[in-house]
Amino acid sequence: MLSSLQKIGRHDCALMTERIDVWLVSLNHPTPNHANQILAPDEQTRWRQFYFEKHQRRFANARLQLREILSHYLGVSAATIEFNYNKQGKPFLKNNRDLLEFNLSHSSELAILAIGQGLPLGVDVEFFSARPYLGMAKQLFSPSEIQALHQLATHLQPLAFFHMWAQKEAFIKAVGLGLSYPTQQFSVPCLPPSTETLSDPIHHTTWTLRSFTPQLGCAAALCHHPSVKTIRFLNAT
Repeated sequence: MLSSLQKIGRHDCALMTERIDVWLVSLNHPTPNHANQILAPDEQTRWRQFYFEKHQRRFANARLQLREILSHYLGVSAATIEFNYNKQGKPFLKNNRDLLEFNLSHSSELAILAIGQGLPLGVDVEFFSARPYLGMAKQLFSPSEIQALHQLATHLQPLAFFHMWAQKEAFIKAVGLGLSYPTQQFSVPCLPPSTETLSDPIHHTTWTLRSFTPQLGCAAALCHHPSVKTIRFLNAT
């Protein structure tokens, strides 16, 4: 698990091209009463489309924390931040004069937000759960990854599956194509911890892929440009 979480003040939220800040955000608290004044109409619509209260709460809290943290870097009110979305649904900032890059992922009661400047990035977190691991691997993983998963003891397969899937998600989010990217065409390390240089076979670019464990029972990964030298892990709670 991560042991180097920092707590920083608003004045420390500076953008740097060679640094990425990775924020760990707890979603396990009631949605604030002022959410209606902060979230945009489309966010409020998505919030209320969730059937279960816990899913509504997690979505609203994740979006509120996203806005609040971004506001520290941009020096603006959280409510005034505007988003656009690419064809795959990846959000980005309108009128982004600061060249701020961000990516958000959440699973269960934890959200992870990665923030950098000028260079694409992707982040993903996955809590372990019961899945048909081997069957899903056939649809999502490369032949070498499937072989590695088969060779593991049964009790290690959930760890390996979610470790590999978090890395793949972080990569395809950094590339900006989401699940339209053929995830069977590249391979990632089977077990943590790992830091890999990964080639994008479609765009002929190179990425750095880092895995980490923010909490027990989950896997997370960050994908970024190789020129980024510093990663700060920050606690938003």
